[in-house]
Amino acid sequence: MQYLIKEGIMIVEIPTEIDSEAAEEVPGWVKSTAGWWAEDKIHDTTFVSGIKYLISKGIIVVGQEVEVEEPVEEVIEIKDFYMEVNGGSCSYCLNWAYVGDEYYLQIETYDEQYGKYIDGVEISAKIISNGGELRHDFGEVATEDGIYRNSIIIPSMDWYAGNILSVTGEYYGVEKTIEKEFEVFRNQGGALRSYGAGAGDCALVGPVDVNPSAADENQPHGVAFSSSGETMFVIGSQRDKVLEYELDAAYCIDTLSTPIKYELTGDGGIGTPTGIAFDPSGTKMFITDKNQDDVFQFDLNVPWKVSSASYSATFTVTNQEKVPTGIVFDSSGTKMFIVGSDGSNKGEVNVYELTEPYIITSASHIAVYTMSITSTAPQGMAFDLSGTKMFIADSGTESIREYALNVPYITSSNSTGDNNTPSLSITGINGDVRDIWFDASGTKLFVLSRGSSPQEVTVYELTVPFLLSSATIVS
Repeated sequence: MQYLIKEGIMIVEIPTEIDSEAAEEVPGWVKSTAGWWAEDKIHDTTFVSGIKYLISKGIIVVGQEVEVEEPVEEVIEIKDFYMEVNGGSCSYCLNWAYVGDEYYLQIETYDEQYGKYIDGVEISAKIISNGGELRHDFGEVATEDGIYRNSIIIPSMDWYAGNILSVTGEYYGVEKTIEKEFEVFRNQGGALRSYGAGAGDCALVGPVDVNPSAADENQPHGVAFSSSGETMFVIGSQRDKVLEYELDAAYCIDTLSTPIKYELTGDGGIGTPTGIAFDPSGTKMFITDKNQDDVFQFDLNVPWKVSSASYSATFTVTNQEKVPTGIVFDSSGTKMFIVGSDGSNKGEVNVYELTEPYIITSASHIAVYTMSITSTAPQGMAFDLSGTKMFIADSGTESIREYALNVPYITSSNSTGDNNTPSLSITGINGDVRDIWFDASGTKLFVLSRGSSPQEVTVYELTVPFLLSSATIVS
């Protein structure tokens, strides 16, 4: 009994109505009675009856055992994730760049490999040299719908040779770091270059109709792409429109969206637009007109969005070329090339020098290259990345010619001439060739043709960049 009381299993509580003198006798009575019972001086029944009486009066309280739950430690769930840097879905993310050019990066975060995109990964990105010197710190970045994209202009030859893009991601206690090496080379042209993106496998499709009913333009004449390759522009001479097609990914022309149309009628007097070009930022658009013998410049408030275009300036080429059909710039924007088919020779490339890059009002004529092929009818032109190859799309000979230039962008330095120039026959495409475009890798060639129906862009794949002899048509 004493043990039970001591351990708190049995509690003796004295009711308040009992006087203090009687209260002092109760615990003593309990102890004495328990002792007598232990010595067999009282019967079990008498002892139990006494205890029951005290319990019934609330003097003795038998406490119940209270179960105490043991504390449960909080378990933190470790969530794994998958991160990809400059993966296959980024066709313009290359492992090299030129000084003055853009280096692109893309970070993707998934719940698992080949899983679903996730956000919320804490990401930091930086570029360091192979020796560990910090080149550029992007700081903390965040994905949107699982993707983060950015780019940086390579500032100088201090970045020459090896560099590392280092990306660290942390998600629910799991940390991962991915490092991508890339090379920086000297700009061969000595000026800012922005050749845009390379095309992925999604570009390898058969001929694509660029004049669906939504386009309403059956005389397309010029084609261009944005620097990312995710927007294609087609200009037509029937309806005097620029058609803007949004693509799912760089150069993925297989599923064209309904085009956004920009009406050129009334803008500076455009009558028959033929060629189209942009500056690297996408904020300036240039159009040749074979009716007015002019080049028209438009400013775009939103890069690569023709709906934001406004007429800016006009530059006449009538003294040099009365049928301008195509336009390109060198990588610095200080040389403008106009190809045309005027006169008895029917083939010229006129060169203009611009004292202000991509400002046509600062242009002056400096040179002309005259083609000796009498049947020629040049429509469009392009250069390779280095400016040491010039390509002419010719509807007269149904071919694309490849000229080698000993000096970048100097047409008079070509070492092949016309008759001995390597060429690619395009007799297999529908209609006459109107314009050409290479992706940045030089392994995809896009040829715009105009026939009775349909009007198409045909893709050629080159196993050697910018080498026409390695080209095969994609069917």
